[in-house]
Amino acid sequence: MDFKQLESFVAAVDEGSFSNAAERLQLSQSMVTIHIRNLEAELGTRLLNRTTRSMELSQAGRTFYGYARQMLKLNRDSIFALSRANQEVKTINIIATPYIVRYYLTDRIIEFRKQYPQVSFNFITCTHSEILNRLQSESAEFAFCTMKLMNSDYAVKHCDMANLVVITPNERRFRQLEGGAFPNALFGEEQLITRSSTSTLQQEFLRWSKLNIPDVKLNVAVGVDDTETIMRLVAAGVGISVISEVAVREAVAEGRLLSFPIEGTMPYHLYFVHKKKYLTPEQAAFRDYVLEGISAEKQDSIN
Repeated sequence: MDFKQLESFVAAVDEGSFSNAAERLQLSQSMVTIHIRNLEAELGTRLLNRTTRSMELSQAGRTFYGYARQMLKLNRDSIFALSRANQEVKTINIIATPYIVRYYLTDRIIEFRKQYPQVSFNFITCTHSEILNRLQSESAEFAFCTMKLMNSDYAVKHCDMANLVVITPNERRFRQLEGGAFPNALFGEEQLITRSSTSTLQQEFLRWSKLNIPDVKLNVAVGVDDTETIMRLVAAGVGISVISEVAVREAVAEGRLLSFPIEGTMPYHLYFVHKKKYLTPEQAAFRDYVLEGISAEKQDSIN
């Protein structure tokens, strides 16, 4: 048993297919198959039940998967220890919008550094339209964005999805609307706090508006791109706004704001972009941490 076999097995489970595992590990699909078959032969049991259309863990595979991940983590930790003894700590560079850093990445970085406190991070923030150019010019290892980037040096993985919601002050007249979608007619009556038209979220709201309320004239009270400022203005009663449900969860849970679904809007997709080659052990550990998290969330949604 070697670590290539373990990596192939864990990647196949996380990615849901041999082909995706091969792309993640930068191996051929046939090599991933060979690694897993050899591992099964050494263990004397089938780990994956495979057909031409599907793949699932056997009972033995479910038991072994957790141990395989632990062995890979122990291997990474040992490499880290040697790395720290021989060279300076490598920084992980991530390109993302300020919005994604605040509402998607912060908690994940906190959790990752609990496991690897010696790793440092550098966030390179920019607009969505600048991410591809910044990847190429900055030679960063990772990016998080709302679109699939086309670059042969990077792999792209869908990692999250959220919907747009209307947020309002926590006032009686809005509390009476709870339990349903936000009434379209109110968009013409309420003052609106909006953001730049170049924002992905704003573009989706404008698309929805043209289709669903074409004759309604929006009454824009404030235009501002900072999400926290938008939520403070809404909470203060300046107006309503349209925002990602991810950003507003905490404020809604605390009772500072109310949120309502918008019928017919397209979901907000998030993609994880990572370099295919030449990752340091620290960078490879972060890549695997994110991909394993994506796989776990996908399994939770199925169950």
